[in-house]
Amino acid sequence: MPASERRFWPQPQEDVHRLGEVKRIKVGEHKVLALMLYETSVACGDEPAELPVLRGRVIGSMDAIRCTACGKVHDWIIGEDAMVRLIELIYNKTERRS
Repeated sequence: MPASERRFWPQPQEDVHRLGEVKRIKVGEHKVLALMLYETSVACGDEPAELPVLRGRVIGSMDAIRCTACGKVHDWIIGEDAMVRLIELIYNKTERRS
């Protein structure tokens, strides 16, 4: 996938470093947004050509994600519609196990 089609995070107006990128992944039967956190943050404009080694994957919201380059802390907050889908997904999995 060309770099121009990827969704890096955070956006350049928010910071000078990229901590990862946003991807739509399949979890069960549903697709959800996930934040793929790079092992090492990179400067805007120096984004990797391919997805590098990850330090983690965030599905849902997470606060206090620290930039490995400058130490600035960011919060990853998904929208209400994504939160509803995530709750439905978890609820449906729980229902099937019962």
